Amino acid sequence: MTKKYAQRFKLEWLKDKRFEKWLEKVEGNDYRCFCKYCKCSIIAKVCDILKHSESSKHKRAAKPLSAQRLCLPSDEDWSMRFLGLKDDNGEHLCFTHRGKTRSHQAPFVPVPQDGAVSPAPSGKEVIIPASIGFIGAGNMAQALMNSFLAKGLVEPHLLMASAPSNRNLEKLPSGMRTTNDNNRLVKECDIIFLCVKPHLLTEMIEGLDPLERDHSPLFISVVTGFDICTLEQLLGSLIDAPRVVRTMPNTPCMVGQGCCVYTMGTNTNESDAKVVCSILHSVGYSAEIPEYQMDAACGLAGSGPAYIYTAIEALADGGVKMGLPRHLAHSLAAHTVKGAASMVLQSGKHPAQLKDEVCSPGGTTITAIHSLEKNGFRGALISAVEASANRAKELGNKS
Repeated sequence: MTKKYAQRFKLEWLKDKRFEKWLEKVEGNDYRCFCKYCKCSIIAKVCDILKHSESSKHKRAAKPLSAQRLCLPSDEDWSMRFLGLKDDNGEHLCFTHRGKTRSHQAPFVPVPQDGAVSPAPSGKEVIIPASIGFIGAGNMAQALMNSFLAKGLVEPHLLMASAPSNRNLEKLPSGMRTTNDNNRLVKECDIIFLCVKPHLLTEMIEGLDPLERDHSPLFISVVTGFDICTLEQLLGSLIDAPRVVRTMPNTPCMVGQGCCVYTMGTNTNESDAKVVCSILHSVGYSAEIPEYQMDAACGLAGSGPAYIYTAIEALADGGVKMGLPRHLAHSLAAHTVKGAASMVLQSGKHPAQLKDEVCSPGGTTITAIHSLEKNGFRGALISAVEASANRAKELGNKS
């Protein structure tokens, strides 16, 4: 099979006056080259190299480099590239981004086990010098893309999305690459998010061409109901021993306040886990959990925002009924929910204790709590989580 999307790197390109000062070959990969100014890899294709040279990012970064020669590790584990570029002495390099000097060396924390909370990394954000693709450009894909860009995790030109029509592609942030060809995206990207509807996933994967052996992207699935084993079997038609991660994010990722749980596949390694940890921390809260807990997490966190939106709407309706203007009722309801959630997270107190602190003897709040209990408020929420989790299991059984 030939590389249709790239050429083999040609040594004469290093003597081309347009490229000689900044272009470099990537060790161990004949189909990619490296920009010494921007510290990023480029597809080994003249038109892509020229396009990169005309980008505003490249022009800003174009300046004399030190005599130290930048190099990318030639290790077969491509994901080590995302853990920090190093010089010939093994020292981590720094680079300039948006006027700030940042280190590629990420302050990663150990990946938690057995469902433990994964605390957010401290220190400066890390730019991922990899091409990240999204098959599907719906609400969840857009939420993740916007979160990555808002946190400065990746440059827009390193993001790519594919969809069968341009309806959603036209809504994406400027500077991103878009296509209607899933095969092009899979061949050009190093990290690939699978963001299609569950009933479309199998057909979509069956429509992809097998990949070259030297291109082994990391697949991150956000598709409900498809377990690791099924995903690895489906993607096994593209490449041997596919590296797969199963995730379950929710839509507040759009504003950097999301929840995302994830499970690493059988063929992934420690480097993959650190990359995924860094990426998913940008959406808000994230945790690695055993796969058997994924359906329950879907019922709680995946569907949970809809429960809270319904509660906010109902609270606002109650305010309107009692004489508040609609816009004020919405604002009060939303900020009340936000403030209560912050109290739970920041105080460390049990929600029941915080509730008791608001309920004065014979007061308004305890009277309202009594009304909620009579109408099955707690039972309704528990049943909602149960129903959503059971539906997730059903979807998994059908996959």
